Amino acid sequence: MDRRQFSLSLLSLPPVILAGAAEAARAAPRGASSDAAAAAQMISAIRARYGRGPVGIDPRMNAAAQYQAGSIARIGSLSHGDFAGRVRQFGLRGAMAENLAYGANDVGGAIAQWQGSSAHLNNLLMPGASRIGVGRADGLTTRYWAMVIG
Repeated sequence: MDRRQFSLSLLSLPPVILAGAAEAARAAPRGASSDAAAAAQMISAIRARYGRGPVGIDPRMNAAAQYQAGSIARIGSLSHGDFAGRVRQFGLRGAMAENLAYGANDVGGAIAQWQGSSAHLNNLLMPGASRIGVGRADGLTTRYWAMVIG
């Protein structure tokens, strides 16, 4: 099959298959669950220093954060977009916040960036927050991180 025939055969694929490929590209990378566990532990320690309660991992928040990490990695730029609409799509309700970062190789580096910014630290210390989700995705030149807390 030559290149032209291959291209035409791709065009004839049902949209469902192509959509499935897009979703697979957003799938959580290897080690994502350990990223979330480490983040919950680190964020809980930060919150304890300020008299706030610990956070645990929420699978729907993880999915929302992973989706956003993949989105910002694809465009190569940080953007919250329609955060409220996005978390609703993942079945989430209530007060929530989102932190984004890029350039950190590990979740500890992303959290350190957030601690160094008063607005992001305020999100980490959100009163009443009890759960988080974390996502990461590699862009062309750097790694991107997203965290949802609520």
